[in-house]
Amino acid sequence: MRKILLASVGVMVMSAGTGYASCIPTPSCSSLGYESSSSCEGGIKCPFGNAWNCTLADKITEIITEITEIKKVIEEGGVGGGGNTKDCAIGSIFYSDISCSYGKVVDGKTPIGVVVYVDGTGGGQVMALKSIGDYQWSSGYTDIPGLNNFISDSSASTDLQSCSNTVLITTAGDKSTYPAAWAAHEYKTVGTNAGDWCLPAAGIMFSIKKSMSAINAGFVLAGGDQLGTSSYLWSSSEGDSASAWNSTFSGDYGLRNYYRKTNSYEVRPVLEF
Repeated sequence: MRKILLASVGVMVMSAGTGYASCIPTPSCSSLGYESSSSCEGGIKCPFGNAWNCTLADKITEIITEITEIKKVIEEGGVGGGGNTKDCAIGSIFYSDISCSYGKVVDGKTPIGVVVYVDGTGGGQVMALKSIGDYQWSSGYTDIPGLNNFISDSSASTDLQSCSNTVLITTAGDKSTYPAAWAAHEYKTVGTNAGDWCLPAAGIMFSIKKSMSAINAGFVLAGGDQLGTSSYLWSSSEGDSASAWNSTFSGDYGLRNYYRKTNSYEVRPVLEF
């Protein structure tokens, strides 16, 4: 915004060494930023004529609107606010409007999961509140094209590609061939559609094991089922043509790879944000 300069009409300035006086012309209103010919609420009137500067009034209105919206987000969304996930922490309740809150349930919102992994840049993954059933990983023994094979639990614990893995698996065959991945792929909730959810990668199971207490507290608050060593959940991470990684949340990484793909275990989808 231009600085508004105030000048007195007919100010006399003595020229140095001459004794003569000269007059500074009265500046025009437009040159000082008073560009409106009609008054405006909150505007400033030019001291030299009937003109107004409305830019300041518009800016004040804009700032007030922004403050009002920020206040609304804080009051309604708790941590994260509506549509903003950058502050969602592991153990936060995740809602259908893509917001989250930590340590409380926000009235009027629908919980659809709990945050089980964050990547430090505003992204992460949310696990569904409950298992959606028991399914075979596959109906036979096939090495999925393009899907990495992890031969140790330490290496499998680095796999965070839940949805990329799920796409590779579902692309390789239909729901009769790869039931677990397809069950996760077809899952939906209020605010989400089929295709949004995925079979969690082994690294997500490792993340859950490291923060089990906070995550289970979130599930309890949201009305979901807690996870524990009695849970047997399929991951989307492959061991080889005959086996895939399963999680019981025990041991150093919470992972087991001796489970045959044709065995039936729980599927609990995740949503990437």
